[in-house]
Amino acid sequence: MEKDLSELLEFLHDQNQDARRLALKALLGYTAPASEFQSIFKSNAMKPVQDLKSLCRNETLIAHDAFKALINLSGDKDVCRELSEDNYIGFVIGTITNAAAVLADLACMLLSNTTKHELAAKKILDAEIQPTDELSSSTRAIDQLLDAFVKGANSSYNKNANFHFLASVFADVTILPQGRDYFTTPAGYDGVIPLAKLVVFTEHQNIIRRGGVISAIKNCCFAIDKHNGLLDESNINLLPYILLPLCGPEEFSDEDMEGMPEEIQLLAADKTREPDARLRQTLVETLLLLTTTRPGRVVLRKKKVYPVVRQMHLVEGDDATKEAIERLVNMLMRDEQNGSSKIDNIMWDRSEEIANSQINIKINLVDDITNSTRLVTDKTTIPLTEFAISL
Repeated sequence: MEKDLSELLEFLHDQNQDARRLALKALLGYTAPASEFQSIFKSNAMKPVQDLKSLCRNETLIAHDAFKALINLSGDKDVCRELSEDNYIGFVIGTITNAAAVLADLACMLLSNTTKHELAAKKILDAEIQPTDELSSSTRAIDQLLDAFVKGANSSYNKNANFHFLASVFADVTILPQGRDYFTTPAGYDGVIPLAKLVVFTEHQNIIRRGGVISAIKNCCFAIDKHNGLLDESNINLLPYILLPLCGPEEFSDEDMEGMPEEIQLLAADKTREPDARLRQTLVETLLLLTTTRPGRVVLRKKKVYPVVRQMHLVEGDDATKEAIERLVNMLMRDEQNGSSKIDNIMWDRSEEIANSQINIKINLVDDITNSTRLVTDKTTIPLTEFAISL
């Protein structure tokens, strides 16, 4: 079988387009991570991967299968290194930002897998491309990706794409200090803080979009010196966007509501909490990060975070999330007389522990049907809903 597959690989760069198309179709299933023959695509100094990269530039049906093959193979660090080559990264970004691109979402998925590796994430931050009038006046690739993501929420930029998987790219980029700095600093081309464009999606119906956004928000909260701006109502005003997904239909007393953000007062009777336990835990841990400094703790107390998590704790069924709530309450209720610096040190030591729950989104596609997508946390996988790709 391996010999037969190796012979098929030679047709990926055949002069005949039909030969390339049929060979790719026959090989696609073997790119799956579960395939015992996946390693053949790394043979001959990565020639098959290089061929697949070239096939992504072919006519749509061939490019469709080539993108899917690379998505499957991109879990391998050597393949990711090949995919991180400057020209190819530029091509993938250009596909995403092309308003007429039919395969923009597949390009988003590939990019979201590739940026799990630091080299690719750094290149995304540094890359520059031609500005697009309908999208952005900025020449920075990350600016254009962010604007495409925002417009993709209502398909106002590309009718063929929703750009949900760019949320995972942003989560990966914010693992880097320079990524956190980008998302918490006003952009030069429009003066808007990039994170302010993301926070509105913490309750989006698509779990890929809101999961990546919630993870990016948490990562940005490791920038301790940015906490004042994150919490400032005239700046990013982050707190309501963290608390809203944690709120259910329960009513608060007048005393509890005094000082609460207006956005979480008098919520509808059918209001539901974030259904994914891993994301609820991430949101609570984000609040915990915001208690790293005394000014942060003061704001969280003033804005009545405690009543929100108190009500949440009463109905929370996930042990890890309940534990995170209890740690948060311990910080909010603690007496700080003559002990604030000690508390600050404790919280900074614990911030590394909180970092271990970073959410990553990894996609594997096999043939024409998409397998379950997974949230990956410390090698523990959590299945998400299936999604379909159509042309």
